[in-house]
Amino acid sequence: MSRGEKLHEYLQIVESYRKEGRVRQRIIGTIGRLDRLLAKGTLDSLIRSLSKFSRNLEVIEAKREGAIKAEWDREWGSWLIMRRLWKEVGLDKIIHSHLVGRKYAFDIEGAVFSTVLHRLIRPGSDVSCIRWLRDVYSEGVGELSLHHFYRTMAFLDENKDSIEESLFQRGRDLFDYKVDLVFFDTTSIYFEGEGPEGFASFGHSKDHRSDRRQIVVGVVMSRNGFPITCDFWPGNTPDIQTIKRIISSVKERFSLGRVIVVCDGGMVSRGSLEDLEDAKVEYIVATRMRKAKEVKEDVLSRAGRYHTVKENLRVKEVLIEGKRYISCFNPEEAKRERKVRIEIIKKLRHMLFTQGSKALIKNKGYRRLIKAEKGAFELDEEKLKEEERFDGKFVLYTNTDLSPGEVATSYKSLWQVEHAFSDLKNLLRVRPIYHRKPEHIRGHIFCNFLSLYLKVALQKKLYSKGVNLSWDDILSDIRAFRAIKLILNRKPYLLRTEFQRNGYSIFKAAGVKPPPVVQEIDEKKM
Repeated sequence: MSRGEKLHEYLQIVESYRKEGRVRQRIIGTIGRLDRLLAKGTLDSLIRSLSKFSRNLEVIEAKREGAIKAEWDREWGSWLIMRRLWKEVGLDKIIHSHLVGRKYAFDIEGAVFSTVLHRLIRPGSDVSCIRWLRDVYSEGVGELSLHHFYRTMAFLDENKDSIEESLFQRGRDLFDYKVDLVFFDTTSIYFEGEGPEGFASFGHSKDHRSDRRQIVVGVVMSRNGFPITCDFWPGNTPDIQTIKRIISSVKERFSLGRVIVVCDGGMVSRGSLEDLEDAKVEYIVATRMRKAKEVKEDVLSRAGRYHTVKENLRVKEVLIEGKRYISCFNPEEAKRERKVRIEIIKKLRHMLFTQGSKALIKNKGYRRLIKAEKGAFELDEEKLKEEERFDGKFVLYTNTDLSPGEVATSYKSLWQVEHAFSDLKNLLRVRPIYHRKPEHIRGHIFCNFLSLYLKVALQKKLYSKGVNLSWDDILSDIRAFRAIKLILNRKPYLLRTEFQRNGYSIFKAAGVKPPPVVQEIDEKKM
């Protein structure tokens, strides 16, 4: 460049590319002299014009100028599904019917639903419920605080029996309850600290916390798995007392003619059964075959043919001194148990040979199958032979006049109820309880009862439509459906996410119409 000439910069569009392993560049086009573009303001205009052809830059520019903003995204699917079911079973109307003539400064029906949903989706305390609600698009429910939930718990405790009875009558028509048989089980819940005076006490703890005061919770369920009622007793109340009290109450409150109690043998003793008979309570109870001498020596050894009730269920009636036993046999289960036992015996022999007797003595399951012989331990062949007698069998004891087949199939229905009881106990794992007032505690537990009712209702509904999913998969798929609040050109919109995995099938089976992909929203209603 000669003296006096000016240096000019030009703006060019350059593309980088790779050739033979090396990065090279080529000029796509020259836009013009940079000083002239800056002087005329052409460059800014040009960049804005070019940004229209870049989707990302257009959005970024709109966000920078405040034209678009995503304010939040919240869980929505669980609220939509369960709110629809809540109304379908009539719980909204039932709750409102108990509010006639009463005034609350907050939406108590919405508060009940919110806490019931929380126990179902993410079990926890009332404090954790408040935190959880911040991440849920809870349509129509205003701001809720801790004292609102305390008042809600007291309301539920005050109206528990009436709500149960109303729910039972509506559910009987909606879900075709079968209530000639009821299933009963209990669990215990312990407290940190002393617990409410006169309500919490020491007793047999199913949580293995004998160092804590507790209460006993009992639940009655229909044979198709729906909870009918729950009740609460001091922690030292024996199971037999809970059965007598609650069955008498159930027959009176729900106008049931004949009620047969089906429960696990671990809940009752021989003396307890005599108490039930004195109270004219009919029952079907599983015996502890290995511990009941009469069952081992008389029932299982009694000659006679098994009669087929249905596939993999055969029965034989055995009467011993006026006592009625039903011996049940499952051929497929017998094959499985025999296979398992053979594997255990192989493992025991190997352990005796390689590790010695000490390894076996420490294991309670193995201990009963070995014996001491001249200072050494070896497998007890008589015990092993005795174990074969139990393969595929269970023995029931009953005072009913049902046929052997009806007794057996009634007890087999218990597996559905055991799943539901397991669900209830999982919901009750918000333990230990920190509430101090009995009415708050009872209301807190009743929320879990209502949560279980909704869960069973949804599972029945999905199953009837051919949607067979685990509860974890159901929760995962409906919780993935979320709401997004978007501000576009200063106007608020509600967007919904797309369905994930089985989300659409669940919505359809539950009878919930998906909301629009995008809709304007009235912030006054939020």
